[in-house]
Amino acid sequence: MRILLIAGSFNSLTQRVHTALRDEDHSVAVHLVHGDEPLREAVRATDPDLIVAPMLTSVVPEDIWSTRTVLIVHPGPKGDRGPSSLDWAIHEGAADWGVTVLQAAAEMDAGDIWASVPFRVAPCGKSELYRGEVSDAAVRAVLLAVERFASGTFVPEPLDYTAPDVRGRLRPPLRQDVRRIDWEHDDTATVLRKLRAADSRPGVLDELYGEAYFLHGGHPEDEL
Repeated sequence: MRILLIAGSFNSLTQRVHTALRDEDHSVAVHLVHGDEPLREAVRATDPDLIVAPMLTSVVPEDIWSTRTVLIVHPGPKGDRGPSSLDWAIHEGAADWGVTVLQAAAEMDAGDIWASVPFRVAPCGKSELYRGEVSDAAVRAVLLAVERFASGTFVPEPLDYTAPDVRGRLRPPLRQDVRRIDWEHDDTATVLRKLRAADSRPGVLDELYGEAYFLHGGHPEDEL
């Protein structure tokens, strides 16, 4: 198939998806999204059978997703919605998480589900988790979704919060007032979760010696 990858940047996940699809003998083009009109022109020029967005923070224009199948890769289990998915998973100490491939629709992260792959949440920072377990699950989910689309017979699953396997929910952005460390009451495990959930972006805002800093990369000290 002719597949157009659209992404905010050609990051590690986009590169992995690009390579995996080419290995499956698909013809793959890439467009980095910096505005709606250049995106429309890229769609017209490539005329893809399918559009896949491995990493996209902007909204796909309605005139594109309403006339073509656009698959969005979301780093959360079925039903999870919002821009801070991995942050919340680490912040709350989730043991298991997932990656879901869903169809672009009018409501963000609420489209029909084409594939969902679970993974174990490793005890590490968000960036490391994204490059490892998240990317592994995302590649498997994308390949499964593309295979299902190519079959022409698969019917994607509408998002249904009453279904037993839908355990995600709509979450707000994880803001600094929630990330903030309470140095008087937070134990070491809590501090580490807060730091790891903000690694490497945006960091945890704090104050040291009267100056504001973003904290990154904490480690437990077992000798003091």
